[in-house]
Amino acid sequence: MRHVRKLLTVIVALMVLLSLVSAAWAQDGGDGGQTVHTVQAGENLYRIALQYGTTVDAIAKANNVTNPNLIVVGQKLIIPVSGGVVVPPTPTTAPVSATPMPTPVPAPADVVHVVQAGENLFRIALKYNLLTSIVATYNNIENPNLVYVGQEIRIPSGATAAAIAGAAGTPQPTAVPATTQVPGTTPVATSVIDNQASNVGFAYGVQVHLPNQDMASVITKADALDVTWIKQQIEWALYEPTVGNINWTPIDEMVSAADAAGVNILFSVNSAPSWARDSDQEKGPPSEYNNYANFVGQLAQRYKGKVDAYEIWNEQNLRREWNTPNGISAASYVELLRVAYTAIKLSDPAAVVVTGGLAPTGYNDGVNAIDDRVYLRQMYEAGVAEWSDAIGAHPNGWANPPDSTCCRNNRPAVPGWDDHPSFFFKQTLADYREIMKQYGDTGTYIWPTEFGWGSNDGLNVEPGVDFPADYEFVSYTSLDEQAAYIVRAFQLGPTLGYVGPMFLWNLNFCEVVGVTGEQCLWSLLDPVGNPRPAYTAVRDMAK
Repeated sequence: MRHVRKLLTVIVALMVLLSLVSAAWAQDGGDGGQTVHTVQAGENLYRIALQYGTTVDAIAKANNVTNPNLIVVGQKLIIPVSGGVVVPPTPTTAPVSATPMPTPVPAPADVVHVVQAGENLFRIALKYNLLTSIVATYNNIENPNLVYVGQEIRIPSGATAAAIAGAAGTPQPTAVPATTQVPGTTPVATSVIDNQASNVGFAYGVQVHLPNQDMASVITKADALDVTWIKQQIEWALYEPTVGNINWTPIDEMVSAADAAGVNILFSVNSAPSWARDSDQEKGPPSEYNNYANFVGQLAQRYKGKVDAYEIWNEQNLRREWNTPNGISAASYVELLRVAYTAIKLSDPAAVVVTGGLAPTGYNDGVNAIDDRVYLRQMYEAGVAEWSDAIGAHPNGWANPPDSTCCRNNRPAVPGWDDHPSFFFKQTLADYREIMKQYGDTGTYIWPTEFGWGSNDGLNVEPGVDFPADYEFVSYTSLDEQAAYIVRAFQLGPTLGYVGPMFLWNLNFCEVVGVTGEQCLWSLLDPVGNPRPAYTAVRDMAK
């Protein structure tokens, strides 16, 4: 019987040993010191490195990855570990302690920030490259949305901030590895995103179209308006038709022309190329957001000090601009914004990152459109304040004067377009600001990246015949009214106290698309380049 027990003991021991060897072999991929990770959707090299307790540089070298920002779903990565010991991945569902952090005793290295008028905790934290939650915890602030002018906020040192983040079980989303780099650039030797962008107050701007035009002439006509900003749309699909092959020449020419004139430049970057999408219908985002981040990161690196701001996408609350099998989603947009913001700040910390201007629409079926007010709230719920320097808006007025509000039958002769707040310029801005207040983001400016009033007066075109019937409202705005409304909107901007640069839509699209293109209805110049009354009114208004 003793022999039987001894034999059973040996068998059990062998089984345990074999299971341990098998587990180790499975974990390290049979390579004695390495594990193999299969890239999943939404992952990047930095997050994978964090997961295994190693560095981006180590993984990149082990896999001959020359561009740490470019990995693809399904790619197998060898995870090297020193000493042949595999560090298991950190569980993504690790419990977070509910025990509040004790208020630490101020260290001599602490910086004391005195809250100024217009500041909030997010902007203060951003100034010191920290998370709002870390600053709130360090100061025992229960409600991060409630700070007051004159309040002293202690800013923890880097080591203390890291300890707070570690105790909370939350990595700082602004942290980036020391070797992360944008393709074709020198690695950035920093452990956090260096955000040097400051709030930009009110300024006059106009959207132009420079490609395939006499750029010098267009810039001269814009400059004559005495505007300090121009906006140019950059359709990603046009400039990177195949992956990794960016046609820089036309963008270089646009930037050079604008920079020579001394105007500030806003690039609005949207429309993924077909190779990056999982749908060819309409316009839409890439299936892998890092591909977009690579593109805007390279723009920011190449035009550092010349392009001053980047608008991330355009009217993403509409299906026609965000057509994807996953549908319209504010949370998905904020994730795109996050990776784009990170890439831009790594390349040009002083560049301003603006959220894509939303389309004011009372339509809210969740498939073709999401109401812009609803969508903006969803953006804040998804953390948009952490990944933007300004909130983009498209507060158009349809046929309503800029001061008017819903729903008072402002113009009895106009049979519609006045029964919903989205049809009103000033009310759109006011509604956005109220939402921002509710989420404690009062230190951020709204940038109207597109606004204006259309008119078919003098163009000899009719809705439903020469341009879509959906634009019938332009028939109720004369050229003189168009001019007066634009001037009044520009006058309202600085009085609101929270409006940044305002970009009038548009300068010269009549020359680009012709008289039957709906963009022509809003153009300041007619199809042959002559100024319409709105051009003269903007040029001559007091600024």
